[in-house]
Amino acid sequence: MWRPYDAGMTPRTPQPTPQPPVSDKPVKRRMLMSIGLGLLLLLILSGCARDDASGEGCAKAGGSGTCEVDGFGDRPYVVFLPSSFDPAEQIPVVLGLHGGGGRAAPHLTCPGGDESDPLCLHGVGESEGFITVYPNGTGFRPLRGIRTWNAGGGADGWNCSSGKACEQAVDDLGYIDAVLADLSRSATLDTNRIYATGLSNGAAMSHRLACERSDVFAAVVAVAGSNQFATAAQCEPSRPISVMQIHGTADPCWEYETSDRACLGSNGRKMGALESSEGWAEINGCTDHVEGLITDAEPDATSVQVATWSACEGRVEVSLLTVHGGGHTWPNGDPGLDRLVGEVSTEIDSSTIWEFMSRWTLE
Repeated sequence: MWRPYDAGMTPRTPQPTPQPPVSDKPVKRRMLMSIGLGLLLLLILSGCARDDASGEGCAKAGGSGTCEVDGFGDRPYVVFLPSSFDPAEQIPVVLGLHGGGGRAAPHLTCPGGDESDPLCLHGVGESEGFITVYPNGTGFRPLRGIRTWNAGGGADGWNCSSGKACEQAVDDLGYIDAVLADLSRSATLDTNRIYATGLSNGAAMSHRLACERSDVFAAVVAVAGSNQFATAAQCEPSRPISVMQIHGTADPCWEYETSDRACLGSNGRKMGALESSEGWAEINGCTDHVEGLITDAEPDATSVQVATWSACEGRVEVSLLTVHGGGHTWPNGDPGLDRLVGEVSTEIDSSTIWEFMSRWTLE
């Protein structure tokens, strides 16, 4: 990041400028060569840091790190490696995509925003043995920290999800491809068990990945966001793919029903949760539909109803978890601006998301 600095120097008494002797020229030449060699060595060492013998790249087992992505200089991703991580052994990967206006933010998935809580998405990764990756959307000047994903939409009165990233057709598929390629340099990815989840605009991006990268992602879970991509383009996955959507009935930012209302003003219609899930059931050729309830055991203002579409092609499944009374929030996640975006449900959490995704593989 650019930072200004004070280029001023301490004043001193002017002195006559001596004429340099001829012998100074080779001295200067040797100094420049030494500086050049030093910079070259620094570049070599920094390049080797990502490909050292440990294979751990920018993070160590049981820890986290921030990794740069070639070709996307302003979009590093945050990675958490479980303690069981071994670079020589295959390991699943879960991508957690932030909402529109956010950035790579692990705390979003954590109860109370506490990143050390075992029910964070990366906390579940620690216990279940998967890599958790939090990528960054695109920021635009002058507010580069406010980032969005190009999740699609924008035709015939439908919202373009989200903002400039969608309007300017940012290549987020290419970015996600690059993140996974970069991660594979320091880890042996289980390419049959790569998953995506996200909130709001990140949820819509998860839907787009299911539409256009079903050969990469075994399943996706979308929280508080629907398949906006399908409103302006054909959602034609190369294979059937399992999709879960989690959506609150009191969500003021992406309403449960198809609507043009939003918490920060209207900019077109957003697809409703039921319409999105029914669309996936049709895409996957599902024929059975059942509903049930998760026991309302927690002392909060929400309860969860489950709808499942099964008997689908490829033996996949579509699931809709309707959070009655729930807001625009991650299940048992950071309440953040809960007074503005609604209630956080504690009936379900990040482990619920993993339990669904982990049932599915590409094989």
